Amino acid sequence: MSQLTTSLAPLDHTEKGLQQAWAELGRVGGWFDGASRVAIAEAARAAVHCDFCHDRKAALSPYAVAGEHAEAETAGGANAAKLPAALIDAVHRIATDPGRLSQAWHDALLDAGLVSEELVEATAVVGLVRISDSLSRALGQPIRKLPAAEKGEPKRRAVAGTTLERGWVPMVDPKKAEGLVAAMYQGVESAAGFVFNVARALTSVPEALRDFFAAFFPNYSTHGPVREGGLNRTQVELLASTTSAWNDCFY
Repeated sequence: MSQLTTSLAPLDHTEKGLQQAWAELGRVGGWFDGASRVAIAEAARAAVHCDFCHDRKAALSPYAVAGEHAEAETAGGANAAKLPAALIDAVHRIATDPGRLSQAWHDALLDAGLVSEELVEATAVVGLVRISDSLSRALGQPIRKLPAAEKGEPKRRAVAGTTLERGWVPMVDPKKAEGLVAAMYQGVESAAGFVFNVARALTSVPEALRDFFAAFFPNYSTHGPVREGGLNRTQVELLASTTSAWNDCFY
């Protein structure tokens, strides 16, 4: 089991942390195999250039526009065709129009055959891709090549102790967490000072929690010592909040 799986401690610097998180992308997850996770990443990238998504986002209602999603154009793009249509649509919506997601949207995906844990893991993969690609573009660097898919099958095992007391997806109460989830909560709390709802929303798939925060922590260290010559906590939060509002961040 990798260090990233057992610990959510902040990684060293942006590049090293992101490289480690990126390597995990092609590995077997909690509910998706490696090929599906890479295909989800491809779909998330395709969504950025999807005309259907652009038209839908500009419409008064996302359900007022009909069309087809852009296909992935990377070398492994054929993998995207293996994903269920409902999952591809979910990935595109999460990537391009998160501000209008709703419980009705979530429930419709369940009716289409997906399960909440699949949506949780897909959301984490989309988040990892957006963090990595945004940073690459900001630094004027090429976006990272997607890693090779690891062979193997996911366990698709429900996490003990999840409830639907808040939100749409199962979550683990920090006071009732055990094993790996408890260790991850401890890592989040030690880095942030408290357990925030973004972490809770990913706990039904511990691998998703690992993926997202492995990329998040080294790029958003606002709760620890401020690096000399860097931005202070208030400045970082101002930039983060403004960027989130601009991007229609659901949270």
